[in-house]
Amino acid sequence: MSRIDSYMEREIGWVVVQGVIFALFVFAVVFGDTLNEVPGLIFARMVGVVIGVGGAGVALWALVAHGGVVSPLPRPVENAQLIDSGPYRHVRHPMYSGVVIFTLGVGLAYANPAVLLVSATFLVFFMAKTEREEEMLVVRVEGYRAYRSEVAWRIIPFVM
Repeated sequence: MSRIDSYMEREIGWVVVQGVIFALFVFAVVFGDTLNEVPGLIFARMVGVVIGVGGAGVALWALVAHGGVVSPLPRPVENAQLIDSGPYRHVRHPMYSGVVIFTLGVGLAYANPAVLLVSATFLVFFMAKTEREEEMLVVRVEGYRAYRSEVAWRIIPFVM
């Protein structure tokens, strides 16, 4: 197997794992048990809806800032340009931020601990995936190294 074939298999592996986590999210939403007898549950559910909508908004905002040209692979698309406006002023990977925030909101809205666990899994996965992506972004996108020093947060502002 050539070095290029091996690299492509690793890239596809990231996409497969991400797909599995999305499938776990759907499974947890559909089949997971919800908490029903917890004080303050109605407030938590309302907050969850707001957080979920906000997360979806962040992901869509980032997609629009990208002009809809994205790839699930952990490498920049061909001829990628640095995007440092919109949500990219605050975090370097706002689409992933949106997914994490959305799944957190859904977990709260459904009062479903399994969904909350999947949300945490997304965060850990995206932290690992962005580490790989940023190696490639520094090499392939002019100005990314400086941008990375200017925008401290990878996924969640003031957290990581």
